[in-house]
Amino acid sequence: MDQLARRPVSRQSGRREWIAVVDDDPSIRSSLARLLRSDGFDVETFSSSPEFFAAIADGPPACLVLDVHLGTASGFDLQDSLAITHAEVPVILITGHDKITSAELTRRAGPDGYLRKPFDGDRIIGMVRRRTEILDSPA
Repeated sequence: MDQLARRPVSRQSGRREWIAVVDDDPSIRSSLARLLRSDGFDVETFSSSPEFFAAIADGPPACLVLDVHLGTASGFDLQDSLAITHAEVPVILITGHDKITSAELTRRAGPDGYLRKPFDGDRIIGMVRRRTEILDSPA
């Protein structure tokens, strides 16, 4: 079985393993979806928090790539809401705004859990891989 065929289902739980991308910029959503799909991930994209939360009723993603600024909403608010019911979902924060301090991003996502736009495609693929491998590693 090749790498592309293995990725969409979690080895540990047998549940569908998918990556969520939440960003209000359609070009970023599209680019990230193409990039992650090219590495074999099953990806769904969302432009807002309500869209994302409606989609996770059947189960959360294996990893969330989340823009800090969602138009008038905050990605931090989405992250806080997700933590209440699905604290196990790793979140990679992305931002194109310099107003957010590195300290706040590090506090929210850990030292390797955020990227400033524009970012290297290989770097985000590596980050997603590491976070989904953590979920699938034997307990």
